[in-house]
Amino acid sequence: MSRRRLLLAATAAVVVIAPLTGSVVVTDRAKQRISRAAACRLAPVGHVSAALDSPLASVNLLRGSVGDVDIHANGLERHGMSMALDAHLRQVTTSGATHGGDATLTIPYTELARRLPGNGTGDTSWTPGTDGRGLTLTGTAGSLGVPVTVHTDITLKAGRLLVTPTELTALGRTLPLDALPGAADGTALAQRLKPRTIPLPDFPSGVRATSAQAGEDGLTLRLDLTPGVTRTHAKATSGCPEV
Repeated sequence: MSRRRLLLAATAAVVVIAPLTGSVVVTDRAKQRISRAAACRLAPVGHVSAALDSPLASVNLLRGSVGDVDIHANGLERHGMSMALDAHLRQVTTSGATHGGDATLTIPYTELARRLPGNGTGDTSWTPGTDGRGLTLTGTAGSLGVPVTVHTDITLKAGRLLVTPTELTALGRTLPLDALPGAADGTALAQRLKPRTIPLPDFPSGVRATSAQAGEDGLTLRLDLTPGVTRTHAKATSGCPEV
């Protein structure tokens, strides 16, 4: 993710809302304008949509409040990595203030595979995925190419994802790594089962990754958005509409 502020892109989008009249018209136009502004700043390849959570959105708009806002964006590309974003902003106002929020950033497993240390270097590549409980790496081992699945623990550390193998499944049996012959010495298998770190996109000020979890669609990072006020002069600097 670029240093363009994620929080800026999301909260500044609501400032485009002008006082309108009517209920359905107000909320529909508000969602359209938020979507367009967020799309301009996030610059995704895919679709961007916005939703207002409050059933009284039209009344709140006339009071300078938008309420809670949900933004979804597919096909975000940062540093050559494609991602999907779901953000929930709490109690946003038309002046750009927010009571904070949270978001999830999903990195597809195909993208994660490209960044696994060792993949693409001539060794048998690992394919990341999930067994429904955590992140798994599937590949082959030994001269016979026996299919194996490595079960891992994942943690966030200093802007990187730390992937630590814990168990290995082969030929229908699952064993902890310390019970595998040669897993602790310098063999090729031991080298392939070492913990590895994967760089993550840079997060801007006000956005903090709190956890990582393997999901059906990819690796999901949970983000915390700091409360504050966002103001922008994006028209002059980015070509986006004045908000």
